[in-house]
Amino acid sequence: MEKNKFIPTVCIVGRPNVGKSSLFNALLKERRAVVYEESGTTRDIAEGIMSIGGVSIKLVDTGGYVVGDRDELSRQVKLHVRRAMEEGSLMLFVTDSISGIMPSDKEVAATLRKFNKPIIVVANKTDNEKLEQEAMEFYQLGFAEAESISCLHRRGIRRLRTRIFEALSEMNEFADLAEKEPPPLKIAVVGRPNVGKSSFINNLLKRDRVIVSDVPGTTRDSIDTRFISQGDEYILIDTAGIRHKRKIKCAVDVYSTMRSTESIERADSVILLLDAACGITKDDIGIIDLIEQSGKACLVAINKWDLAGDVKGVSKEEYSDRLIYVASVLKKFPITFISSKTGKNVIQSLSMVKILDTNLDLKVSTPFLNSIFKKNDPSKIPISRNRKRPNFLYIVQSGRRPVEFKFFVNDPGSVLPSHLSYIENKLRERLPLSGIPIKILIRKSRKERK
Repeated sequence: MEKNKFIPTVCIVGRPNVGKSSLFNALLKERRAVVYEESGTTRDIAEGIMSIGGVSIKLVDTGGYVVGDRDELSRQVKLHVRRAMEEGSLMLFVTDSISGIMPSDKEVAATLRKFNKPIIVVANKTDNEKLEQEAMEFYQLGFAEAESISCLHRRGIRRLRTRIFEALSEMNEFADLAEKEPPPLKIAVVGRPNVGKSSFINNLLKRDRVIVSDVPGTTRDSIDTRFISQGDEYILIDTAGIRHKRKIKCAVDVYSTMRSTESIERADSVILLLDAACGITKDDIGIIDLIEQSGKACLVAINKWDLAGDVKGVSKEEYSDRLIYVASVLKKFPITFISSKTGKNVIQSLSMVKILDTNLDLKVSTPFLNSIFKKNDPSKIPISRNRKRPNFLYIVQSGRRPVEFKFFVNDPGSVLPSHLSYIENKLRERLPLSGIPIKILIRKSRKERK
């Protein structure tokens, strides 16, 4: 039986700019989706798990449902919304109390009727009693009484949560909930814009879960999708491309970059995609810095390997050596070569990340750690003659997730960056720490070496 198979799904739908993402954030009680006063900010499907009455409910935020197919992107958005409607147990049909019923509201209503699912009309932006009276007009859409709320002021959100729970209970959606399982492995897929992150996710899911376009910046928010492979459950987090500050052109870019950074923080492990034709850039190195600072395990995946004409005749080993020559930081991470388009090595990358995530729980005994440095004493590395040479006394492991070590010395002030690099290299040589950021803390010891 698939884990979490019976978790009911509540789908948020409606025309653009009625506050669907604001409602998504309010129900989750966290700021997960990008909210901005620009029609069509949300394009992909975002998922989150909320708890009501002690049970878990999957909440799905969708892009704005527009009348007609204005372009290929809007056609894909509409396709994704319809697919979410098919999968949902209950629909939250979000409308706008200020603008009232619009032609596109009627089209959404007509589409919802075709799926024959329970529907709660949500009249958002009902900021006062006068607007609450005017919200009665939504009866014309042919559904039960609308729930009047204001996401901005958190008005009516608790009442709406109660109604959601009651509606799902009446449908017996909680009757067959599976027993609690270990939490899924959360993997953030990150990289610069247009390196193939959404294509990578879609290939894993074997369907178009997120919108793919040649236009950089199509993905604007971090998209969570549950996925089961070989009996293991994952949450795949597709992120917006992380841009350098100098390349951020509008407020949506700012929010998208913030969401991507937050996604790294809440993920267990990370897959960093690089474009084979571009190699590694300063922006990529900046992303690696973010990953290291967060203490997350990371797999570097070279995408579009089959399409990179400039690397014809270059072996993977030669390409990896060139990357490390350009950016020495890459020697810390395992490198794999994939094609999101054909699927080559895509599923295998999950297995690699699973191993990396396991290594974040690495536990090393103090005797073994000190045996590493018995023959590799950091005190003896070459340093400037005018520098005081520290005595490195003993080392212990002090933490996991992130992996952390404390090295006790007689004089912490005399420890140089070259000492830290030497210690890190020796630890990586003897321990399974490839792809694992480690922290080395220097502490003063009261004991002197005899």
